[in-house]
This record gives sequence, structure tokens and C-alpha cells, in this order.
Amino acid sequence: MPITTIANMQIVPEKFSQYVIDRTTELNTFVNSGIAAPDATVAALINGTPQGGRFIQVPMYNPLEGEEDVFGEDDVSIGGVTTKDFRATLLIRQKAWGDTDLSRVLGGSDPMGAIAQLMADWRNTREQKIYLSILKGILDPTNGALKCHVNDVSGGTGTAANISQTATLDTKQLLGDHYGALGMVFMHSATYTYLQKNDMIARTPVFNPAGDTVEIQTYLGYRITIDDSMPVKIDGTYAKTADTAVTAGKTYYVLESDGTYTAVQVPADENIGNYYEMTKAGTAVYDTYFLGSGAFIRQDGSPQGFVGTETDRDKLGAKNYLINRWCQIIHPRGLSWVSEGKYTKATNMYPANIDLAACANWKLITDHKKVPIACLRHKLG
Repeated sequence: MPITTIANMQIVPEKFSQYVIDRTTELNTFVNSGIAAPDATVAALINGTPQGGRFIQVPMYNPLEGEEDVFGEDDVSIGGVTTKDFRATLLIRQKAWGDTDLSRVLGGSDPMGAIAQLMADWRNTREQKIYLSILKGILDPTNGALKCHVNDVSGGTGTAANISQTATLDTKQLLGDHYGALGMVFMHSATYTYLQKNDMIARTPVFNPAGDTVEIQTYLGYRITIDDSMPVKIDGTYAKTADTAVTAGKTYYVLESDGTYTAVQVPADENIGNYYEMTKAGTAVYDTYFLGSGAFIRQDGSPQGFVGTETDRDKLGAKNYLINRWCQIIHPRGLSWVSEGKYTKATNMYPANIDLAACANWKLITDHKKVPIACLRHKLG
């Protein structure tokens, strides 16, 4: 029985690209929570970007100004509205897949769906890192454009360094009278467990029309999303692992480009040479994010001349390839990408995640209270 290969699948590139986009959007935590939302104006600008375009300028209105008139016989004064714009950078990424890996999982009755399912899951994980990179950049406590929205209690003494009701209320107060715009909290599972132990998680049963009971979990009124990709910094000592294969139950780390170490969720033998182990444990510092609806613009698009999906075959090598490229805007409302941007890799025309995490690439262009993003940096007891 012949195996299924990409060349046999009769992939229609345009339809495949849209299928993966739709599936990725469906799975996206930020989209499903309402934190990231599409924007029709941004969509039109992306699709109208000429060949070689790197940025879009998005128009926006300034708040109305002036005082009201007292009713009388004098003519009513006439005011106007002014506009400004913010710059957003295109994010264009790509990945190629070879049939050596894919043919092992494409033996079912719906190979097209299998590829799209796997690719959408992978892209969703990668997109999550984009949001976290942006948040890291704009919430840098020293130079971030939104540094005034960071409440760092991790340097406190004893329990004062831990997440608590008081620390959380102080964090939401950073937005002043706009604190009500914050509706969701994104936290690491370790933070969630700590709050559970201290009876700080509320569970509210909700009955849907089908008769099922859905439980909504909240922390001080904020709906909870648990994600172990949330930033956690452990001030420990690390060394390259001497293992030649993954040891079950052992935690491995990778060295990020910013000098921090991140735990590997699913370690693989083929990557063991890049892994580190913690040789001396330190104290973990966690970032917990409080976000509001529509805090990010998330819009897919296709600039002129952009080719999303292609297939190819190396006949002499009997190899099949699937190349997928995607273009999108992921941008925090109320901020603007600075000028041409500073990229770590000089040959890059579009930013990598490390560039998105660079605070020098972002500036605040509105009243900070109107940006529904805040960070509580803390320890656990």
C-alpha cells in the first residue's frame, strides 16, 4: 500500500493557507478570551501594502477637547476633532516541512486536515510567544513604554514579595479610574496552585442551554487563563546537560536570546545538546498579566506579491516539501512601533521575537490609563 505524501494530496495553496489561518484563530487563547481582536482598517492596510512594505500607518482620532458653553443668546462655539496615527510592523514568518516527518502521520483518511491540525497547533504555540515578547518589551520596569503599569513586589521581605490581594489591588490601581477595563488574568500554573492553596480562587457554576454545567474560575473577579509559557525567572545556576538522551521526569532548560533560561515543556532527544540543567536552585519570580478586552489588534493579511503556501518535490531525492508563510499584525493598542525599528539581525526586514521584546522599539501614544495591560511581578510562598 503506497504511503501518503504531500505531492499526492493535491493541496490548493490559497485554500490551505486560509484553512490554517482559520484553525489557528480558532485555537488562540488571546482571541478566544477577547484580548486580541481583528480590525477591518488594519486588514485593508495589510492587503494594500505594496511589494516591499514593512509597516502600516493606522489613523486614529484624538479625544475631543474644549469646554462646553452656557446656554444663552451668544452663538455656540464650534469645536473640531483632530487625528493622529500609529505605526504597526508587519510580522511575516515562514516554515518548511519535509515529508520524512509528515508522512508518518499522514496515513489517515484526511491527510489535509491532519497537516492543518498539526500546523495550526504549532503556529498557535509560536504566536503565544509573540504576545509574551511584546508584553515583555512594553512592560520592562526600567525603560518599557508601559513601565508605569508594572507592580514589582518580588523584592519585598517575606510574604510581601508574594502575590496577594493587596498586591493585586495595587496593580489594578496603576490604571487609576480605568481599572475596570481589566477583565482577565493570565498566570502560570504554579501561581494558580498557590492561589488555590490559599483559597483565593472562586468557582461559579454556569448552566448552558444544553443543560451542562460549566465552571468559571475567577481571582478577585478576574477570569483566569492558565499558561505555563507565562514568564518565570529563576535566579539559579545552570550548566549544559551531560545527558545524551532525555531522562524522564527531569526538567531541562533552554537559554533564550535575552539571557534567561526557560523550562522545556516537551524535551526531545534530538535537541538534548541544546539543553541546560539547573545546578543550584534560586527563587522563582513570576509575571502575572492583567489584560482587558481588545488590548491587542490581531489581523491576518496578504500583502501584494505575497505567496502563502507552496509545495515542491525533489525528484532525485524523493523528498516532498510544504512551505507555509503567513503575514499578520499583532499590535498593542495605544502604542506605536518606533520608526524603522532596531533589529538584532541586520539582514531581517521584519522583527523577530527578540526585537518585539526590545523596549526601545515601542512608544506610548495615548494616556497610559487607556491601555488595559498591567503586570504583577511576584514570588510565591
